[in-house]
Amino acid sequence: MPFVDHPPDPLAPARAAFIAPETRWFERPGPLDLELGGRLERVQVAFRTWGTLAPGGDNAVVVCHAFTGSADVDRWWGKMLGPGQALDPDRDFIVCSNILGSCYGTTGPASSDPATGRPYLGAFPDITLRDMVRVQGELARELGIRSIRAVIGGSLGGMQTLEWALLHPERVRSIVPIANSARHSAWAIGISEAQRAALAADPRWKDGRYDPADPPSAGLAAARMMAMVSYRSWESFEQRYSRRLQSPGVFAMESYLRYQGQQLVDRFDAATYHALTRAMDTHDVARGRGEYEDVLRSVRQPALVVSIDSDALYLPEEQREMARLMPHARLAPIESPHGHDAFLIHVEELSAMVAEFRDRVEGRETSTRPRAPAPRGGQGVSLLVLGKGKVGSELLEQVRQQAGSLASDYDISLKVAGVADTRGTLFEEQGIDLSHWRELLAAAKATGPFGVRGGLPILDRLARLPGPVLVDLTASADLLPVYEEAFRRGIHVVGANKRPLAAPWPERERLHAARRQGHVHFHYETTVGASLPLIDTLKNLVRTGDRVRSLEGALSGTIGFVLGEVEKGTALSLSLRWARELGYTEADPRDDLSGVDTARKSVILARELGLRAEVDAVQIDPLLPPEALAGGSADELLEALRRHDRAFAERVAGVRARGKVLRYLARLDVANGRIAVGPVEVGPDHRAARLRDVEAYVAFTTDRYPTSPLLVQGAGVGGAVTAGGVLTDVLRVASALGVRASWSG
Repeated sequence: MPFVDHPPDPLAPARAAFIAPETRWFERPGPLDLELGGRLERVQVAFRTWGTLAPGGDNAVVVCHAFTGSADVDRWWGKMLGPGQALDPDRDFIVCSNILGSCYGTTGPASSDPATGRPYLGAFPDITLRDMVRVQGELARELGIRSIRAVIGGSLGGMQTLEWALLHPERVRSIVPIANSARHSAWAIGISEAQRAALAADPRWKDGRYDPADPPSAGLAAARMMAMVSYRSWESFEQRYSRRLQSPGVFAMESYLRYQGQQLVDRFDAATYHALTRAMDTHDVARGRGEYEDVLRSVRQPALVVSIDSDALYLPEEQREMARLMPHARLAPIESPHGHDAFLIHVEELSAMVAEFRDRVEGRETSTRPRAPAPRGGQGVSLLVLGKGKVGSELLEQVRQQAGSLASDYDISLKVAGVADTRGTLFEEQGIDLSHWRELLAAAKATGPFGVRGGLPILDRLARLPGPVLVDLTASADLLPVYEEAFRRGIHVVGANKRPLAAPWPERERLHAARRQGHVHFHYETTVGASLPLIDTLKNLVRTGDRVRSLEGALSGTIGFVLGEVEKGTALSLSLRWARELGYTEADPRDDLSGVDTARKSVILARELGLRAEVDAVQIDPLLPPEALAGGSADELLEALRRHDRAFAERVAGVRARGKVLRYLARLDVANGRIAVGPVEVGPDHRAARLRDVEAYVAFTTDRYPTSPLLVQGAGVGGAVTAGGVLTDVLRVASALGVRASWSG
């Protein structure tokens, strides 16, 4: 059979966090001629299955996903899936494939055009729902499916169920269309066009011929914000947000929409969004088949038509019309204040409704069928935070302040189950009261720093909680084996600790192998540049085929702060003391002043480019002579620096007399793999000369940015900004685990 183990599409890794490791790929033989006249020379389909196909090939259930969904039913409809549920792997062979035109493994605008080797983007040919269902039908045939018990889907997925019934009347035995219409109304087309106009208004759109490394993110976010308004109802928004302020000058409703827009930007593609809205607008079961009412009357399968009383996108009137015209249809209304999205919210009610329908159609006794408890949802996230310093304290305070709004506004239940410092570990499965975490941690048993020897039982307890995440905010060099043990237990890791990522190459490779084997998420954006998106920017350049030639940057906000203060006339030793009191320095400030911290950050960036960089191989020119950085306590370091205050001030003044300023820069030449860090005199026109306070930057020179490098700049150190970046990484894990609203449409 034409199945492959890994996606041939080179762009699939760009969305790897949203493609489950259980995904399989079907390589369709030969070109695909499309309904509207286009042609795709090569088509691959990402799909997943649950359960076992019966020998006769007659126990299949096909699930069709919504607009921005994927083949991962267990992520967005988990409570529908399981023993005793509407989708029961004990008796059903359940199949869900990523639709044609999407960006989660199936051929779509983000895929490579075989004719050019570049992504199709806006050149992707127009597709229809019938094209999608034709491809799904071919996949079903290759899987050995001869007869389909039911086709089930919501929204765009519900539209597909109707096409399944009409295109495969002999194979499909029942359908469950949920919250959809039989043809796209003028209202729905208008909403789609407004979203496409938002994309087109972004100057980066370029008529769909945008640079994948610099996509029209603002337009995509705006389009998603429009869509989210149509996915809920007036009552839902009033209940959840009303006119409540999220922060000074920002309504909670605004914050919610901005969040949803950014979430989609992080995981979706603009041309895909455009192509799929166009495909939905073609939806009309009567196109080319005859009169609309006659076509619906020709649907002979038993049908459960599910409507939502508050749906403002596909109105209940449309479902009532479908149920009235299809001869063997029954209308099943869901009462909800949540609008269109209710089919992703009232999942237990929907599962019971669909299961009862299937029992009746398939001749089973509903009263005797066992009903197992619904599986636990993916909304919960449980944190074990290592480190209670400036960043750790800020993170715990941000979680305390944001937990309520995250739960009410974004459907994320976030709890801190554990906190550890160098003295011991506090762990409570039900969650720690963050109003008193310091007292509770101080009262915990003194067990020493968290490590493999004493930490494994706690990792085992964490692994049993919903959405387990280990958050490392320490500077410990001993936590790499802890990461590995966490990965083996299915625990995700978010880290601001540079040392595990800058460890010798074989250890780093072992760490990432453990992450891949555990099928878990590992985010470490804050290891370089605090909350600046340096690592993500670099990853996206590589994923989209750009070639990075060199990097230049000021990676130490700490040194930037110290140099800025000395330029104002402050003594070197006093500048460092202030930086330390403000929480800007490493645990040992010598790591900052010696250049070792900058070298570690440079190695982390180099390794994202595939270079086997090592800290020991970095050419390091320290900011100060070795005698100023001799061993001893922090107070002894400050005393040593006082003896260098005058000489360093004269050095800075001499640089200024030459019309320049002193900056501490890292430079990476990718061609030869050479990394150098050290103090550099730069003129007033150099970008580093304009840095202020704790600002950091990286300039990426690439094939696409050969003369004007891509620049990322902002605050590069600080407890609050770093904690905010860590929390962002935690929310990325939550999103990947299945935040309901992320899969709407």
